[in-house]
Amino acid sequence: MWFAVLAAGCIITQLLAVEYHFNKIVDPDWLKHLSLSELGHLVANNIADASLLLLPLVALKARWRKWWWIVMWPFTLWCLAQLLYMPSYRDLMPISSLLLLDNAGDTLARSTVGALRLADLEVVLPPVILYIVYRIWFKKPMELTTHSALKRVGLVLLCLSTFAGIRLGLSALHYHADKECNSYRQQLVNDYCVLWTRHGDYLNQNGALPYIFYGIATSIDDRTTLTESQKKEVVSFLNEQPQYTDSDYATAQGKNVILLVVESLNSWAIGLEIDGREVTPTLNALSRDTVNNLVSLKMKSQVKNGRSSDGIFMYNTGLLPLTVQAVANTYGNVPYPSLAKSLGGYDCLYACCDEPTLWNVSTTARTYGYSDFYGKEQIREMVNKNGYLLDKALLDEVSELIPHRKSPFLALVATAGMHHPYNSPLKPTTWIQSSGRYTRAVRCYLECANAFDTALSQFLDDLKSKNLFDNTMIVIVSDHNEMIDDAPNGRPSIDREGDNCVFIAINSGQNGLIEGPIGQIDIFPTLMDLLGLNEHKWKGLGLSVMRNDICSAAVSPSVVAGSSPMLLRQQQAWRISDMIITSRWFEPRE
Repeated sequence: MWFAVLAAGCIITQLLAVEYHFNKIVDPDWLKHLSLSELGHLVANNIADASLLLLPLVALKARWRKWWWIVMWPFTLWCLAQLLYMPSYRDLMPISSLLLLDNAGDTLARSTVGALRLADLEVVLPPVILYIVYRIWFKKPMELTTHSALKRVGLVLLCLSTFAGIRLGLSALHYHADKECNSYRQQLVNDYCVLWTRHGDYLNQNGALPYIFYGIATSIDDRTTLTESQKKEVVSFLNEQPQYTDSDYATAQGKNVILLVVESLNSWAIGLEIDGREVTPTLNALSRDTVNNLVSLKMKSQVKNGRSSDGIFMYNTGLLPLTVQAVANTYGNVPYPSLAKSLGGYDCLYACCDEPTLWNVSTTARTYGYSDFYGKEQIREMVNKNGYLLDKALLDEVSELIPHRKSPFLALVATAGMHHPYNSPLKPTTWIQSSGRYTRAVRCYLECANAFDTALSQFLDDLKSKNLFDNTMIVIVSDHNEMIDDAPNGRPSIDREGDNCVFIAINSGQNGLIEGPIGQIDIFPTLMDLLGLNEHKWKGLGLSVMRNDICSAAVSPSVVAGSSPMLLRQQQAWRISDMIITSRWFEPRE
């Protein structure tokens, strides 16, 4: 029993560490406004979780008690995974992502090693110490101390009742505090069956095990059957989307299209100078040339747990990602209307630096309508030739491929050279590293940005030399943002929040700087408008930037940027998109 008390303390300590780091990332001043009641809520959740995790220990016969560690070590790995995941994603890792074994590879390994911090020992040391104590003092006595079946049943019931009592009691408190909830049953549904905002908020409210159970349930049940009222809600929302069929802005109609999705491209890197030298001179020139280009440097990142795959999903389908799990994983082979399908006779290819199984990329490429996929295996020779400068290798490969494609073509090119982690310089003697400015991580990131910018310049020159540039619309977009917290990274404060992404449409026939915030979801209808595809009824859930002074974006169902009359509708779009995806709205029906 003394060991059970120590084990419970270990579990509670681990969970408090996870909760602390999540809340600290979301709100750096979290500890300052943490009340005693909120702290008590967290501790009560953790006690409930510990009581359930101790079940095997109290239920097993003496000679089998050592197998309880089969529960403890995976739980420790889960806690460690959360601490590695949170700095980049600012949320907990959903179960669907944790089970993505196909994502295991070089990129994941480098990211994991690069993400390790001293603080991660907070969840590793307690069980290690507990195991040492167990081996020295508790192992033999526990193997020799037997309990009757009746006593073990009583201990199991005690653990279960502790868990249930805390869970039901906290829901009762929520019910009394929530004046809008009509019944206690509805409160239970709201607490445990709905993910209202971030995954970490679910953890704060309900604890780790309910969160894990919820994640498993939503991963297994990947098809939602909409009620009649929900179907009407979706149809009504879609009917209220701007309806237009004209070609007033179809200034890129018939042109080739290169959709260049750049890994982790932050707007704050554009225009940045170090000792009077531009970090991204090519991107700087393109973003300043608003006579020939359509430019937004305030596009808000709307990706969730699928990260890069979510960005590509939005640009191709006009739908928002799921807040619970990665679309590419669970719904990657579900049919969607898409840019490639709308373009009809275009020759469509998808090129990236990834293994075909990473985020299900080769499957989603086919789902989005791309006939050819070029991944890590296809560009390996070019990678070796370019000394593992991934972006240069990829763009060199594409510049060799597209002259042989049938015109007009659509090429989606997803780079990887600016992928996290930023823990080692490309070359120790580069001018960015030797400047000593900012932190090492920021300098490494800016080196990657500079390397991409150089590769982009050569790529544009190659298009010009092959007489492809003038008849091609090149769309440069960030897949998502990176390095968003200012103080820990020591990055420049050009963009205070750090959540601004890049959208530049070169040779689009439209021009101008979009001053207000827009969302990634707005790129799909904008491209449809530019390419003269408005005869298609599906224009996505966003808004064409040429037809709307948007000035706002719903970063998530609960987090917004900017202000406009469309803001409430932009928030509602998250719920509509979720229902469309999970119900497989576009699947053919009998």
